[in-house]
Amino acid sequence: MSGRAWKFVQAFVREPLKVGAIWPSSEELSQAVADACDFGAQDTVVELGPGTGNFTQLLSRRLNDTGRLVALELSTTNVEVLRRRFPRGEIIFDSAEHLARYVPPNTARCVVSGLAWGNMLPALQDRIMSAVLTSLEPGGQFVAFAYVHARWFPTSMRFRRRLFREFARVETTRIIWRNLPPAFVYRCWQSAA
Repeated sequence: MSGRAWKFVQAFVREPLKVGAIWPSSEELSQAVADACDFGAQDTVVELGPGTGNFTQLLSRRLNDTGRLVALELSTTNVEVLRRRFPRGEIIFDSAEHLARYVPPNTARCVVSGLAWGNMLPALQDRIMSAVLTSLEPGGQFVAFAYVHARWFPTSMRFRRRLFREFARVETTRIIWRNLPPAFVYRCWQSAA
């Protein structure tokens, strides 16, 4: 087990209500999430719940130190790992619902979520989604993954309905079977006007 995977498992054991998965995302899921994102090297990209940084690494590489990467994480263990791995990124120990404290309205080109939306109570889902919608620029994009086994949870179905209600366009990727557990990715775009 790699050092980052071990740190991720430790974070889950210490803070299971804050860390939504027991194991970090696979390379295949991480690549699918990064490939789903539409942004340029000078854009502002936000990551919610980056864990130990599997998505962050790919997003940061695409920004090439010219754009702005803001990552909000609730696990203190993961924040320490992220700050060491990504010293140029803005790694913030705070809830995703407080995104507006760090990113002005209508300035994020892409918001990437590593959050377990299916595990959230509806009120928290609403607060975080409101923060996401406020931060996105016109035509901006929201990208999130979901676990296949949780697709029919009432909170997961509620989240999916909200995506189709709030975004002008919503797509899903194929299932990424080489992930524990298998997952798929939502790609959502704001209206450009």
